[in-house]
Amino acid sequence: MPGVDLNYFIRQANKLTEKIEKRKQELATETVEGKAGDGLVVVVATATQEIKSIKIDKKATDDLAMLEDLVTAGVNAALALSKEHQQKELAKVSGGIKIPGIT
Repeated sequence: MPGVDLNYFIRQANKLTEKIEKRKQELATETVEGKAGDGLVVVVATATQEIKSIKIDKKATDDLAMLEDLVTAGVNAALALSKEHQQKELAKVSGGIKIPGIT
């Protein structure tokens, strides 16, 4: 194709990939909180879906079955928020372009 510089597009794609990878590294330090049972269980996760901590209010320890459900709900909430945050932040870098295996 006349006038099309493929090397330019490849350089631009490489720059975008570098920006996305850098942002992913930064996201590993950003956290979100998932809560369950009106805050009886609070789960902190990074934006790269790593659980950092789980806090359990003493009131939640009276009923083991309920506690198990609250921990599960809290973890699921934290992971959902984490994934949403990651997707939103990577979309800012990529201009909303979905790049398989990268974003």
